[in-house]
Amino acid sequence: MGNAVSPCFHQSSRSAVVKLIFWEGTTRILTGSNKHVAGEIMFQNPDKMVCHADSFFIGHPVPSLAIDEELMPGQTYFVLPLDRFASNVLSVSSLAGFSSSPNRAPINFGESPFQYMKGAEGRVLIKVVPEFITRLINRGGDQDQTGCTSPWQ
Repeated sequence: MGNAVSPCFHQSSRSAVVKLIFWEGTTRILTGSNKHVAGEIMFQNPDKMVCHADSFFIGHPVPSLAIDEELMPGQTYFVLPLDRFASNVLSVSSLAGFSSSPNRAPINFGESPFQYMKGAEGRVLIKVVPEFITRLINRGGDQDQTGCTSPWQ
């Protein structure tokens, strides 16, 4: 009789992908076992920056990644135009510039677009919920407009 070992941890395919949401409203899913870096996306889109979707805080610098930063599987990133930001600091007015729609209609905030959290120093941080930014980019829609998937080998 032999001993058998069965895997007790199976990484789901959903957590092995990197999701990119482009300012134009399209979504790209990166799959495959190769590591992806922000520079790959920036090279294909020289007028855009890559930002981790979960890192937008009012009053803090826009969370753009460096060229050599690795995109983490299971995470979502926004690919945003550089010219949409008048300053390096994220503000409520710069959020209004996220909308890719030329329509000047009022923004429907739906659920609260902000989360209030305590930072390491005990100060209150105002985090912008990634779903809110996604709604702005998708012109208020909740649909996921997937453009393509890419194994990027």
